[in-house]
Amino acid sequence: VYALQMLGALLGSFDAKAARGAGMHSSSKLVHDLARDDLAVSLMPFCTCYTDTGLFGVYAVASEKNDLDDLSLIILEEMVRLCFTVSDEDCVRAATQLKANMALSLDGTSHVAEDIGRQLITYGRRIPLNEAFQRIDDVTPEDLCRVANRVIWDQEIAVASLGKVKYLPDYNKLRGRTWWNIY
Repeated sequence: VYALQMLGALLGSFDAKAARGAGMHSSSKLVHDLARDDLAVSLMPFCTCYTDTGLFGVYAVASEKNDLDDLSLIILEEMVRLCFTVSDEDCVRAATQLKANMALSLDGTSHVAEDIGRQLITYGRRIPLNEAFQRIDDVTPEDLCRVANRVIWDQEIAVASLGKVKYLPDYNKLRGRTWWNIY
């Protein structure tokens, strides 16, 4: 679970309206590339985990350019890159960001109740914050690549779209981007 959340942190998130150009200076390659090419106005990875199933993906809103082919290509390329290349620095950055997000998300009773419910469903008990932080610190770059290979590399994908989707690549093209043919 924590490795998937760290993969989401490595992908990064942003809102172009709120960031006002901050995406260009992001440590996330994905956010930087999308901001540089003005392909998205927002991006947010998500991870929903239960004891026997889950969902990991990226929510993105295309910019006015509506270049869905490039948008999907860059997102999927970065996701697949995580199957092979995660540095020690990437791992530390993701761990730090995830721990900060976890600590900040516990501000308010509804967030705490949601967190308790999610942990009960996933683990059968509430995980204390210090134990969660230790589990996050124990994740290695190799763990991240292994988990990415399991959930991203050459896996079936789900795509949902709304709006001007005339130029959205067809499923087979998107599915083909979940692996690289390296010679």
